[in-house]
Amino acid sequence: MVGYPGRKGDAGIVALTNERFCMIAVINHLPVKEGAVDQVVERFANSRGNVQGFPGFLSMEVLRSEGEDEVLVITRWRDKHAFDSWVHSDAFKKAHGRRGSGDLLRGHPRMSAYEVAVEREPESPGEPA
Repeated sequence: MVGYPGRKGDAGIVALTNERFCMIAVINHLPVKEGAVDQVVERFANSRGNVQGFPGFLSMEVLRSEGEDEVLVITRWRDKHAFDSWVHSDAFKKAHGRRGSGDLLRGHPRMSAYEVAVEREPESPGEPA
């Protein structure tokens, strides 16, 4: 059995195929200059975060590569409309304004967007396996 948004199925699987609900994940690949990964991660950790209160924003993760000078920033959005609203907002311009971060990157960031097709969550304690 597979559930739909707002209703969990077996093993915490949620199918996100309902056309009224299409969560997206946006992945920004940041090519970082050698030795600057910690500084980039620190900037995200210390930012005031204009995105957290934005309508439709669900989460953000900042990932540090183990083998390369690269940082991935993954944001999850309720739907594409919410993400597009963010990108065209004053809050986005403020968050992405020139703050000198260009000196930490060795190239242009690359963005990819994906529709979340399946999401798994941990089973709740006491649920049968």
